[in-house]
Amino acid sequence: MSRTLISPFYQFCLLLVLSVALLILDNKTELFQPVKTVGAIMRQPFELGGRIQSEIPVVAELFQDKTTMQEQIRNLETENMVLRVQIQQYEAVKQENERLSRLLSIPVQNPGELLLVNIIKAQGYPYNQQIVIDQGFESGVYVGQPAVSDNGVIGQVTEVGFQRSVVMLISHVTQGLPVQVVRNSLLTIGVGTGISGQIRLPYLELEADIRVGDELITSGMGGHFAAGYPVGTVTEVLKDTTRPFLQVSAETAVNVGYVKNVLLLWTSDPEQGGESGREEIDDGE
Repeated sequence: MSRTLISPFYQFCLLLVLSVALLILDNKTELFQPVKTVGAIMRQPFELGGRIQSEIPVVAELFQDKTTMQEQIRNLETENMVLRVQIQQYEAVKQENERLSRLLSIPVQNPGELLLVNIIKAQGYPYNQQIVIDQGFESGVYVGQPAVSDNGVIGQVTEVGFQRSVVMLISHVTQGLPVQVVRNSLLTIGVGTGISGQIRLPYLELEADIRVGDELITSGMGGHFAAGYPVGTVTEVLKDTTRPFLQVSAETAVNVGYVKNVLLLWTSDPEQGGESGREEIDDGE
């Protein structure tokens, strides 16, 4: 049995003719439309897979960039918080240094004769107007010794122990302090009222030249405080003709509730501060 073979040339020509015929039929008729529709449907999964595969590197890069950015934001927020805390600490240290500098720059009669001490206890403040400091006669503290802050006069030492002492504030009812009005150099006595931050000037005659807002400083009389330390500001002046003296109230220059350190001063003669009447306190109280 013989088999007729078609040469490759004729096979190519036959395929070419069929291809041209199919193109003409496809262009002129709708014969192959169902086939194209089915082909398009079958082709969609492969096209979608190709697009997804091409988008994977872009999505991964975006995700990586977002993660990196979020981490950078967290790091920046942490650094910002640390810096804010450090700034707060810096401001606190700066203010404390400025306050101590002002305190240590207070002029005294003899340079170097001063002692910076800490307040360790407030005995019934604001009712008794007493504070306890962390130095005693071991450091040379004596009864009657003046105590000041960077804002002005606080009071004077009334009891002395080995390593602690009691300072009575000028607002205590038992305290009297020679003062002077800055505006006109009027001399008088400031007396404690028993009320925190308040003193009165009970010995001014009705004709005395004193006004609300007048500043009071130490006059230097009495032997405890040198002249010029701020004492307070006049807040009220009442004139009652049925009384022999004006009723004058003043606010102290120092609010002890905000004071942490006290500066003790030495007078030229400590014995003048009342050494003979010294009281010792129990360091264990």
